[in-house]
Amino acid sequence: MPMATQVQTLTVLGKRKTSPPYRGILRAVATSNSSSSEQSDDYNPEKDSKPIIINGKISKYTKKRYQCTHTGCDKAYTKPSRLEEHERTHTGQRPYICETCKKAYLRESHLHAHTRSHLPEEHRPLACQIEGCGKRFWTSQHLKAHLDWHSGAKPFLCTHDSCTEAFSKHHQLRTHICQTHAPEGTKPYICDREGCSKSFNTNQHLKTHKKTHDPERYTCVYATCLATADQTPNYFPTWSALQTHIRKEHPPKCTYPDCQERTFASQKGLRAHLKLHEERDLESEMRRHIESDADDEPQPLSKKQRRGGEIGRDFKCDEDGCEKDFKSKKALDTHKKVTHLGRRDFACFECGKTFGYKHLLQRHTAKVHVSSDHMHDSTSDEESETPRPDQPAHTSKIDLITGKAYATRAESRMSRGRAFGCPFPDFDGILSSPLPGSSNHQPRCSACFTRLYDLRRHLESSHDVQVEKDDLTAWISARHGLEK
Repeated sequence: MPMATQVQTLTVLGKRKTSPPYRGILRAVATSNSSSSEQSDDYNPEKDSKPIIINGKISKYTKKRYQCTHTGCDKAYTKPSRLEEHERTHTGQRPYICETCKKAYLRESHLHAHTRSHLPEEHRPLACQIEGCGKRFWTSQHLKAHLDWHSGAKPFLCTHDSCTEAFSKHHQLRTHICQTHAPEGTKPYICDREGCSKSFNTNQHLKTHKKTHDPERYTCVYATCLATADQTPNYFPTWSALQTHIRKEHPPKCTYPDCQERTFASQKGLRAHLKLHEERDLESEMRRHIESDADDEPQPLSKKQRRGGEIGRDFKCDEDGCEKDFKSKKALDTHKKVTHLGRRDFACFECGKTFGYKHLLQRHTAKVHVSSDHMHDSTSDEESETPRPDQPAHTSKIDLITGKAYATRAESRMSRGRAFGCPFPDFDGILSSPLPGSSNHQPRCSACFTRLYDLRRHLESSHDVQVEKDDLTAWISARHGLEK
């Protein structure tokens, strides 16, 4: 009767491993049918089995029939449960959650290993037998590492040339490398990328940093940038580089036909613009309903429609007796500064009159300070084609680089009364006392301006001089009177 050999295996609590395949050896007592035993010894399933279909593809015989279908991943498993665990690494799903600290894990075995960290130390089954040491551990691997520490083992060797230092802990080796073989201030986790000298306090920060060295970390998902037969996809190493590409090549566009694909610098600007379209459409629809429901009787004249319509004016002025409302907070703030605080930031450089809004200053300049010469120039076709004195017909690149073009244009505008120059270093009539360390021998500033606000900012940023608005207004008015 044939005899069979039985092999017993020892199971140890720890990480789950794939058990070796069982191979039964059949030994026959009689020698009459030796050919059958030779066939059983030479049996090869990969050679004798037919091809099989795996994930819709014909493949040769393999025990790992469950392959990952994720692009670029060639992992395969013998059980569908193992494949399901692996696919979570691609999807990011973490269904196993700790009830104590709410941490989530990909696998149930990982959760079981974590839950042991919440148990007291006396629940650990493996104890150190060294006298005077009462430490306990969950796995034999941790116990062995601890016993090696007791015996003085130093498995972590310094990898630098001519250095024979060894350490029992990995963090001791990292500290040694930072203090001995790296520049001062280097952190324990050093980037090993060639040409990169950055270091970090934690391994997680180092892993995050290493992703920046991947030139194909991010890709543009717009249709014109996707991979085709004729072009490769656009890759970017950093998120900021991808966003810069999107802003330049794929700016937000308005989809309304009337705007003719108007572009915006940001999605925020596009949303604000689309809100105006929605308000206009809603107001037009309301107007149609009102007109359709109106009777034949004459209706009283309605008040003049405001620019932008009446819908969406959510920002109301909270001053007593003021019933103004606006569509943006910026417009409301400007209204408060001009109407209720009396601010006048736009000054006329010819008569010194101030205005709260820029368009009022432009209207005043066009109506009051237009000379007869300019009126004559506007009616003459020949003279209208000639360039203005402050805009020469041709400006060389040398003049633009050296600043001569700006100086010439500024001098022409100031001579025609269209702008006023910076008074530095002569502040007579503006400041009550001369500036410390200044003299009239210093070169005069060639900057010119058309707004009082710009001149004040220039004096403060370029010459470190703060001048009150009223003093500058009086100086401009006095200077204009002398010129006349």
